Amino acid sequence: MDHIPQDLVKSLMDLGLLESEAKIYVALVAMNNSEVKELIDFVGISKPNTYEGLRSLEEKGLINLINGKPITYQAVSPDIGLEILFDTHVKAKDHAKKLFATLDKNVNNEGLPESLWYVFTKKNVEYKLRDMVKNANKSVQLLSSDHFVKYLKPLARKDLAIDITILSGSNDKTQSLKALFTSDKANLTIVDKKQMVRMLAIYKSANQEEYIPPFEDFLSMFNFENMLILVVDDTEILYVLPLSDNSMNAINSKNKAIVKNMKLIFKAMSTYLAGKGSVADSHIY
Repeated sequence: MDHIPQDLVKSLMDLGLLESEAKIYVALVAMNNSEVKELIDFVGISKPNTYEGLRSLEEKGLINLINGKPITYQAVSPDIGLEILFDTHVKAKDHAKKLFATLDKNVNNEGLPESLWYVFTKKNVEYKLRDMVKNANKSVQLLSSDHFVKYLKPLARKDLAIDITILSGSNDKTQSLKALFTSDKANLTIVDKKQMVRMLAIYKSANQEEYIPPFEDFLSMFNFENMLILVVDDTEILYVLPLSDNSMNAINSKNKAIVKNMKLIFKAMSTYLAGKGSVADSHIY
């Protein structure tokens, strides 16, 4: 039992195996092949659970019966086994998508109010961001920190109307953005984050010198590393709040009024940031 790394067992469970199945598979990989009796002693699982786990693993294609007397099993190589598990997950996801589409058609929604928004947390907001970028068909409007630059690569391969404003503190990420989005691919504005805070403080204080420092202190409470406004195809928005702690909370909506309001906010902020190049050291490509 001590020969089986628990982190490895947990990873296999994340890929869909039961704990007993994961332990049996890892044990068979480590032992190359094993009789059932030896396997039970090695893993420390009850005889009924071991046989059930072996049956399930064989059904999944992760192990093979190589001898009937005594009953002996061998694991397929981890490279193949992991591909099998991953492929199973992908197929299950695609199948579930089709079933959910059918569910939408069969459920009676008459009289039910349209959901205004969904709330995402740090654990799943990046999945939603990738999904929206992947499925964009007409246009993308994005205002965010350079933390989210890595998710934008699929956009460079699409023929879309792209308008991007990035709050950047990293020269490396700035250079990668310039290479990714040339002038014929997108309207790209890059704004230095530190100077942006100064610029917003000046704006909020109506350029009154005595109020600028208090506004800067107030704005420093926000974590602009988490900031993101994404509008896709004028039909869906994702807004990540620039909170100062380690949490990352986002609002996602297809409500027309909310989408339109977020587009107006995006346009106002992007136009203001792009137009203050002398203050914010912004550049449009």
